[in-house]
Amino acid sequence: MVERSDGVRDGAASSSMEEDGAASSSVVGSEAPHTGGGGGPEKDRNLPPLTRVLVGPPGRWLLPGFALTGLMLLYGASVPGGYFLMQMFGGLLALVLAIVWMSRFVVGLLRADGRAGLRRHWVRWAVPPVISAAVIGLLSVDAPLTARFRLSEASLERVAREVAAGRHPERDEQWIGLFHVSAIHQHEAGASFLVKGAGFLNREGFTWSPAGKPDANRDGYGDGENYYRHIHGPWYRWTEGF
Repeated sequence: MVERSDGVRDGAASSSMEEDGAASSSVVGSEAPHTGGGGGPEKDRNLPPLTRVLVGPPGRWLLPGFALTGLMLLYGASVPGGYFLMQMFGGLLALVLAIVWMSRFVVGLLRADGRAGLRRHWVRWAVPPVISAAVIGLLSVDAPLTARFRLSEASLERVAREVAAGRHPERDEQWIGLFHVSAIHQHEAGASFLVKGAGFLNREGFTWSPAGKPDANRDGYGDGENYYRHIHGPWYRWTEGF
């Protein structure tokens, strides 16, 4: 009877050890994927800080930087001749952002751990090129100026008709539609508007001339020859000569 009892106890102890071993194996197996390779978040945290920044996706500074720079370039091109200083600053900023994005993309492409991040965050990597392509496309068709002019055309024409009829005072510094006009003057049977801050060496604006394209030498405003480029209908883009 004693021997049988000892055998039972030995069997129970052996079964308990086997269960403990199985449980231990289960724990080790469940932890293994978190400590292994594969370029996951845990491995990213183990990279040096500079490398982690270079191979990481565009984040809180780069993406808003691209968006704000794009808006700056579009707004700078929304007047005749553009806002020169704004366009220069926006162009330089766009160049810096493009260099930063390209450098980080190339580093991520060349490193094995970086390529995993490119696949994992492909949407964030794609946003800057999409913004850049959209801005370039809109600028190439002069969309900012066209949109701003269309939204202001009714107000500009109302004032132009009043000026041509002598009922509107030719005064400086006023907003007409979405344009800050620095000067208005009567022009033959129409009117001309100078847009404040537009252009670089030459001041620029709009001319409303229902009789057709104005004669550059008979404008009677400014000391040099004026240049006109037809927009549509009686409207012309006007560059003041000097």
